Amino acid sequence: MDIHPILQEFLDKWVYPTGFTGPGYDFRMRFTERCLPAWNVATLRSVEAAEKDAQDPSREWLKNNAMAGYAGEGPQMSIKQMSTQLLAVSIEEQEKYIELQRMRAQQIWDEVKHGQLHADVLLRGKFIEKEEDLMESADANTLGILSYFGLTAMFPHIHPLARNAQHYFFEGTACLGIAVRIKYMDDPLDLHDNLSQYPEELMHFMEGKFQMDAYALTEAEQKPIEEALDFMMQPWAPTLADALTLDESLEAEA
Repeated sequence: MDIHPILQEFLDKWVYPTGFTGPGYDFRMRFTERCLPAWNVATLRSVEAAEKDAQDPSREWLKNNAMAGYAGEGPQMSIKQMSTQLLAVSIEEQEKYIELQRMRAQQIWDEVKHGQLHADVLLRGKFIEKEEDLMESADANTLGILSYFGLTAMFPHIHPLARNAQHYFFEGTACLGIAVRIKYMDDPLDLHDNLSQYPEELMHFMEGKFQMDAYALTEAEQKPIEEALDFMMQPWAPTLADALTLDESLEAEA
């Protein structure tokens, strides 16, 4: 596999360097091998999209990206996870994972800020007159990504560490997509949005990295993270439409 230079830089800067050794680090390296092909494809697709957008003077892409970003940020998801992620272990074990709650609290703030960044693009780009207009838009409030639904409603109940799969895989993908936009785009609103968001997405990725290195030390602690990644890598996981199409195909075969 030819690794895209942007992905290679991400690996060299943020994935491989660590102060940890031992079973958690070894597990994360195996986990990384599963992520690499998807990360590479995501980077290539982001480059294609950025090159196409850079040639489009209509800036409709700016509106669409900001609208999708506004809908896709996860303060509600983080709040739900913070309230439920310790329920899968006994009271005696919960103290071990209390630091995860502090990390959840930080991400709630980050996700709220990211939503405001996207709203700012829509306002400054004159795509909406006021932020309240977004409450009337289904596109601004609908996210048909099943893996997000699963992360909100199911993963926290599996194990407190299960969400590391999302942190590492999805937030890593987000970092790569933003790095592409920063490199290929010169639209000031697009750049402001992405430059403001990148450090926090990177922090969310590093949260997953740290928790795997420091906490995922046994097979029992590693298994729920693997299971969460299994879910996210299912061909029907990305969108509700994919799931419904697959459902129809299975019914037809039956």
